[in-house]
Amino acid sequence: MKHKYNLSAVAVCLIFLALALFSSLGNGILADEIPHISGGYYYLKTHRYFINPEHPPLVKDIAGLGELFARPNFPKITDQASLPPDFHREEYPIQRAEFPKALEWANNQDYFGVLFLFGPGNNPGQIAFFARLAVILVNTLLLYLLYFLLGKIWNARSAVLGIFFFAVSQFSIAHGSFVVIDFMSAVLTCIAIVSFAIYLKKSAEGHKTARWFFLTSFFIFGALVSKFSSVVLLPAAFVGGLLYMIFVEIRNWVARNRLAMIRKYIFSYVAVVALALFFVSVFYAFHVFRMENDVLVQKISENYPEEQLPAAGHRILEYMVYLSPLTKGLAEYANGTFMVVSRMLVSSQSTYFLGHVFGSEGAGIWYFPVLYATKLSLGLHFFTLLALVLVIASAAKQSRIFRHSSRLLRRSASRNDSEWRSNPLSLLLLVFIVFYMAVTLRSTFQIGLRHIMPVILAMCLLTAKGVDNFWDYRFLRLNLKIKHLFVIVATLMLVSVFWSYPYYLEYYNILGGGTDCGYKIATDSNYDWGGSDVRRLAAWMRDNNVREIYTHMFADVPLKYYLGDGQRKFNLQDDGQLPPSGSYLAVSVFEYMANVFGGNASGDKNYSRLDPYLAARVGKTIFVYKIP
Repeated sequence: MKHKYNLSAVAVCLIFLALALFSSLGNGILADEIPHISGGYYYLKTHRYFINPEHPPLVKDIAGLGELFARPNFPKITDQASLPPDFHREEYPIQRAEFPKALEWANNQDYFGVLFLFGPGNNPGQIAFFARLAVILVNTLLLYLLYFLLGKIWNARSAVLGIFFFAVSQFSIAHGSFVVIDFMSAVLTCIAIVSFAIYLKKSAEGHKTARWFFLTSFFIFGALVSKFSSVVLLPAAFVGGLLYMIFVEIRNWVARNRLAMIRKYIFSYVAVVALALFFVSVFYAFHVFRMENDVLVQKISENYPEEQLPAAGHRILEYMVYLSPLTKGLAEYANGTFMVVSRMLVSSQSTYFLGHVFGSEGAGIWYFPVLYATKLSLGLHFFTLLALVLVIASAAKQSRIFRHSSRLLRRSASRNDSEWRSNPLSLLLLVFIVFYMAVTLRSTFQIGLRHIMPVILAMCLLTAKGVDNFWDYRFLRLNLKIKHLFVIVATLMLVSVFWSYPYYLEYYNILGGGTDCGYKIATDSNYDWGGSDVRRLAAWMRDNNVREIYTHMFADVPLKYYLGDGQRKFNLQDDGQLPPSGSYLAVSVFEYMANVFGGNASGDKNYSRLDPYLAARVGKTIFVYKIP
């Protein structure tokens, strides 16, 4: 049986690998990929961390290692510490890929990314391919590692179900196929939680824990250097572990050793986190040891949130910069965390959601719940609800309403109670979900469901455990068991995934109107992440012999590279008048929805007036109009 589940896990991982890789081949370079792809190679070449410091380096480093196979030319970082009055950014075609140090210090990451990817002698498509390939391979290996660890604390079947619900999903395949940080961060965060659960269980049972102590620290380190929001893991794991220790050991405690056991747990957890932070400092040290100390101190001063933290904290970080490369690395990690916190507090983004465009006030508390319901597989929702109903029913097995429950359900309930007492993982996942969502729902920074991907993975794992616990339960007294339902629904999920190929980023389920209409709910990284269909637009122009096109698109790549010299920038709201009659205008979904629902473009300046003249829809994210 274990061999069968191992093969099933390998099959799930290979399906994810193949679909992620092949679906990414037709996509252009996303807006977030430009600084991530260039940043990873920049770190390897310079051992400096001025570019894209608001994201930790792990995913970018992996991409950078993949880019070595493309042998790209690297922009020359000049000694220009200040910019002359006549300085201007070099437009495509780039003649000299020179990047002033002043812009490096200022984190002008998008310009650096364009210089790197589209500089002389470089092939951006080839660079992006190897960067994505490296990330996809590591994501696949981490999925299997998650299965392996789950099998050690739950069982192989629940482990397979867990990675199936997460990996065989349009949402996960999309975000696991680009050089972006959310997928790897989610998997590493849950791996850290699983490892910590194994450590707690072995400690409670009196087994040796040195290996799992080290592994837990290492996986927490991996989560921390994949995304800054993973820091929520630290308090969540502590509270979840403390609740588990009290829940499991309370019968054996006496007054004289209760506090001693709590002190032992706290000491052990502090040691785990301290070792993880040591790993973080070592890892960051390789990225920062060539950074100018004075400039780094200035960056910390700019980002330090003095209104939330005491001024003494800034002085400590400044001292750490000058003390040693290890402490300097930890100071830079803190600097990046402060940048993210400031961004979440300010929330200066423009967000389209359900027919409205929101600014710094955010889209409201329903943003993530609506996207959770509409972006994820209906099969996952079905099993989550089913498992929840069965767990509630089993918990109420002794009530009058359920006194006639089947013996199988009572046995399942008894096993559930036993597992909650002896197995900490479900409790840790639930506590993590509560902590993460408490932070997320308070923030007005809302540009994609991807921001709660760790919660989505945790829900997939809990759903898998619920399904596994009732695997042989007969559904509605029919001769149909949960395992039979799983085969039917899982087959439909697979069919849906293959049917959606290759538009996984844009996928919405039927509750959201389907992939073609999902943009009416939300755009951003939920649908139009900036440039995914640019290559398809270039192919459409070649196929239709279109040599000139006006564009209003959310894309950070130089459009002339793909569309040729006939590409013309256009914005109806600013320009006022339409392009010449008979010409073509390409508008990306992001810009279309911002224009139509932003409230600032009415009458002749509103793109909705062009709807009758839609000539083509390129991919899913670009509308092409033929001007009358």
